Amino acid sequence: RGGGGEGGEGGEGGEGVERPLRESKFLPTSTMYRLFADGCGAPPAGARVVYVDGGWDMFHAGHVAFLREAAALGDFLLVGVHSDAVVNRHRGCNFPLLNQQERVLSVLACRHTGDVVIDPPWYLTREMIAALNIAVVAHGTTQDRNMDDRDPYEVARQMGIFSTIPSKHALTVDAIVGRIHANHDRIATKVEKKMVAEQQYYKERYRL
Repeated sequence: RGGGGEGGEGGEGGEGVERPLRESKFLPTSTMYRLFADGCGAPPAGARVVYVDGGWDMFHAGHVAFLREAAALGDFLLVGVHSDAVVNRHRGCNFPLLNQQERVLSVLACRHTGDVVIDPPWYLTREMIAALNIAVVAHGTTQDRNMDDRDPYEVARQMGIFSTIPSKHALTVDAIVGRIHANHDRIATKVEKKMVAEQQYYKERYRL
């Protein structure tokens, strides 16, 4: 489940190694939420509400592109942001990389977001769809791997309101973490070579 289809959760770092969720030191306030949510609000009467959900981890250009496409399917975009525990349960290892508060603020700040549902159910229900007056449930074709075989959108498919959005970006958190690791290895190799060169210099200069 990749953040609405554009790589919302996960990455490669620590694959196969289970780590406890990190304790967040991030302290958002209600004022901070209001500032980030500027422009968000309730859908207008009669609006065609589009719903997407995901982890939105390491919020990136792929997420923004997907939300733009999803918003075009209706009049109001409602975005679900899964909790840290839910993301970790379905994704494993040390994910999410960003905690729920950080991920919520990132989604709120996106211009295409109408409002956010914090910690929605992983498996959509008819009750939720009815309560939020959802007309369309969308998901993208690019997504991060997860350990869940059950279809979270089964109910939406049965109701005939599910829509698949072809992802225009192949960017995922896996790719981002891979780049970070690659740069780390490149820099570590460069530093190691520099240290060897320095040692050789001092050895020759001072005949150590």
